[in-house]
Amino acid sequence: MCANHPKVETYVSCSNCGKPICPDCMVQAPVGIKCRDCARLPRSARVILKPSTAARAIGAAFGVGTAFGVGLAFVGGYGLGFVTFIIAYIVGLACGRAVLSASGRYRAPATAWIAAAGAAWAYVVPAVVIAVSAGGAASTGVQAIGLLIAGFIAHREVIG
Repeated sequence: MCANHPKVETYVSCSNCGKPICPDCMVQAPVGIKCRDCARLPRSARVILKPSTAARAIGAAFGVGTAFGVGLAFVGGYGLGFVTFIIAYIVGLACGRAVLSASGRYRAPATAWIAAAGAAWAYVVPAVVIAVSAGGAASTGVQAIGLLIAGFIAHREVIG
């Protein structure tokens, strides 16, 4: 007998709860036939980046970027050569991991771009500091390459 229609005989039961159901009560689901109660669709299981989490991630990215930027501004005049690329890798790694930590390990393009922007900020800060303190333009070639490397590494660190 159907649980909802006692006068209807049935040999089918819900694949989730086992309640007997007639053809009128059946709902075809991806995992079998279910009763109407079990077949109710849950709220979306899609995880989205909440504004408060995004704000924390942005704060972490720009905090780490500013810290590295100030450090790079002080060592920027010392022509470090190949070590510049290693530093860019470390900046990208640090920004990516800071954003991951601040966002609760949320891996998505939005957080990856936040991390890349924080890493890029790490190279904008020294350019501004050097331009203001020295009264001229900073060498943009090495900084542009460092910015691209750091941004790429930060993006890849978050996306995984």
